Amino acid sequence: MKLIIINGPSGIGKSTVAKMLHEDMPMSFLLDIDAQRRYISHYRENPEESETMSHVIGKNIVLACFESDRDVILKKLILRANILDAYRAIAEKYGAGIQECILWASKNFVMERTHARGWRENGLLTPEKCELFWEKMNRFKEERMQAKLIDVMNLSTDEVYKKIKEIQF
Repeated sequence: MKLIIINGPSGIGKSTVAKMLHEDMPMSFLLDIDAQRRYISHYRENPEESETMSHVIGKNIVLACFESDRDVILKKLILRANILDAYRAIAEKYGAGIQECILWASKNFVMERTHARGWRENGLLTPEKCELFWEKMNRFKEERMQAKLIDVMNLSTDEVYKKIKEIQF
């Protein structure tokens, strides 16, 4: 069993690479915390409570997958060590391999990608938040010694995928 955590700023390619891994790992579970959060009614009006609840749901999904002897791919911008460490603790309890990756690029690169992708009308992510999240991740990545930092600036999506696959547990 494996827990693969794909972290990084908005627009860096987490979803694309996570989907590729998911396709390549039969019976794995692709855990999208943001998707889980959208199932919580009034999540926008209650951001702190819905964030907490979405991670409680996420941890229970990881637990259920490990109970079923399945791999989990978790993709999410996570800026708090205690949240990442809680997912890691579940994996450790079950003897699962843990692979924590932070996809990284310059602020200009990230902002160009997110602008090209576009912004959802009434979406939670705005250009200002995207820039703020990049700044926070820039500091946070220095604290995550256990995470493999992958600079994606000069890599194709396939090359990023291969780099993640090459990481040893």
